[in-house]
Amino acid sequence: MRLSHIPLAVAVFYIGLSISIAPAQQAPGAEDRNKPQQNAAEEPGSHASAGSTDVFVNGKFVVPGAPGESQTEPAKFSEKNARLDVVPTMARPLGLSEAQKRRIVASVTQSNAPVVQISAKPADILPATTPVSEFSPDLKSAVPATGDLAFIRTHDKILLVRTANMIVVDEIAAE
Repeated sequence: MRLSHIPLAVAVFYIGLSISIAPAQQAPGAEDRNKPQQNAAEEPGSHASAGSTDVFVNGKFVVPGAPGESQTEPAKFSEKNARLDVVPTMARPLGLSEAQKRRIVASVTQSNAPVVQISAKPADILPATTPVSEFSPDLKSAVPATGDLAFIRTHDKILLVRTANMIVVDEIAAE
């Protein structure tokens, strides 16, 4: 029986022992060299004051020039974000201006599209067989957000539907 593995085990033992002892043998005062301002290696006023350097406070940007309202602020500190948190992501409005909405309503009224009895709201998925009407090319060029949308006209609102997946993406009150 050959014992060739014993020298290897002894070598590994001594290496492990030397690694564990090395950190304990630091020169005295080594921690003082990490604090240059305490041993006069730098001028006293060369460092910035120890004031607050926080970028966020309660989730809100506090740096100069930061926007006053942003979605980084938690709902418990922002009423606007608390309202947005309860709205499903797919139900968020498209962000159309009032002028764009008026133009859509006028275009739909002029199109003489049929009035449909349907109960749907933003983020609802409609059956693929649901009849939708296309916007006019003039409206699509004037309001680019309607490029891949169609509409359903009800008695009190206009539903904007993304035709690729039949999801209601927004609604506009009919006048």
